[in-house]
Amino acid sequence: MKRIPSTLLPLLSPDPVLFWAYVLPFLYWAYLILTTNFVMVFDSDGYYYLGHLFYDGQWRQYFQNGPSREPLYPLMIAASMCIGKWAGISYTYPLKIFSFGFLAAAMILIQQALKILKANRWVQAAGILYTGFSPILINSALCMYSEIATFPWLIAVAILSTHFLDSLKPAQFRNLFPAIGLGLCLLGFTFDKGMGEILTPLFLSWLFFYGWRHSDLKIFPFLRQSKSKIFLVLFVFYMPLFFFKSLNYAFNGHFVLTNRAEMTLYGPLTQRAQRPLTTDNLLTHLLTVPISYPLCSSFFPDEKCSPWYASPDETFANLNSQLDAQKLSLTQRKIFIDQSILHALFSHPVRQLVYLLEEGLKMFFWETSQGSFVAYPSWLENLFNIPVIVILMSLGAGCFCICGFLTACALLKNRLILITVVLTSLLIILFGFINIISRYAIIAGPLMVLLNTSCLSVLTNKLFGPSSNKSNVSST
Repeated sequence: MKRIPSTLLPLLSPDPVLFWAYVLPFLYWAYLILTTNFVMVFDSDGYYYLGHLFYDGQWRQYFQNGPSREPLYPLMIAASMCIGKWAGISYTYPLKIFSFGFLAAAMILIQQALKILKANRWVQAAGILYTGFSPILINSALCMYSEIATFPWLIAVAILSTHFLDSLKPAQFRNLFPAIGLGLCLLGFTFDKGMGEILTPLFLSWLFFYGWRHSDLKIFPFLRQSKSKIFLVLFVFYMPLFFFKSLNYAFNGHFVLTNRAEMTLYGPLTQRAQRPLTTDNLLTHLLTVPISYPLCSSFFPDEKCSPWYASPDETFANLNSQLDAQKLSLTQRKIFIDQSILHALFSHPVRQLVYLLEEGLKMFFWETSQGSFVAYPSWLENLFNIPVIVILMSLGAGCFCICGFLTACALLKNRLILITVVLTSLLIILFGFINIISRYAIIAGPLMVLLNTSCLSVLTNKLFGPSSNKSNVSST
């Protein structure tokens, strides 16, 4: 008999540890798809409305009424509505399946990254199982909010960046896939979270600089050798982004991706500029970590904690009311708002820097057992509300992520870990400018799972030796 190709062996004879590491979460997800319901409130109503516009073919109205939210998640809702109509079922089932598809992609990519690090199968299984059973990551797949669609992109960026750096070598210079894939993954993240429009140039600048520093070439010879690859990444990312922003400009006069930047920046920065660096302000701000537990009010009166929970929507709405009374034009309003943001940021730079560091620290506390905007079966609701579980899944997991991040910083000789640390750090810094809530913090969750399991992999490899991950199955 012919020998079975080696590429098919993992499919025909899967490792039982990894096989069950995938199957168990998939079974749990199938149960949740059938037994949970969306709770439509706040931003989910807006996402539903935009999805319905695409579903009805009213894409012009999406732009005419804009700038609106980023397009990726509304398009996913519209696709779910089309599938639901074709299959004669509620659109919520296809939408939850799509969402779990993003989570499954994150699981697979985390395992692939661990294989690159030569992690043994038990460490790979740990990364898969934690991602597949994380209460807050699962919650994000079961509510109508866009954070779930961010999960695989940055993991893929970390992996593709290592291949991109390799492709800059003369021996692999004809390999264009890493450059195209890197640009597309950064674009996918940006079309779901506009923060990617700032993260991408920062990350690519660092990546190109890192590639030059490790090329043994001077800057101009390096640029001459790598210009086509660098141009390809930038073209793949910026050309669709430019086209989308041009549509906004054509239909509503705003050359932007989304309309959320001014609102999310004005409120938090203005609020911090008005709070001196006192002990009470520092502690109350730090204790407003998004862990679904009243940590701040357990130590301080509510009146000292509540200002840090102020909604940027309300603060921005109050500003708009004042500007409406002054009857300013759209151009004058934008100039005034931009000047207000810059004044809040630079009038008290030390104050803003300290609060930025404290706010960024909250990104580590992304895990919690108490998700939002999902109606669970009663036994799961009771389980998720047990105080011990709430504390362990919030404070415990947060402290573990901080330790994992610091350990990863000590292991920066590994290129994949270094790239993951850079991406995580950029997320922490950029989101530190706004008020971090659980929805925002979970965007860093898959990256931190990868960092923690990467550190575990390096430590186990030092103790027990690297895993070859080769199949022992033979056939005739």
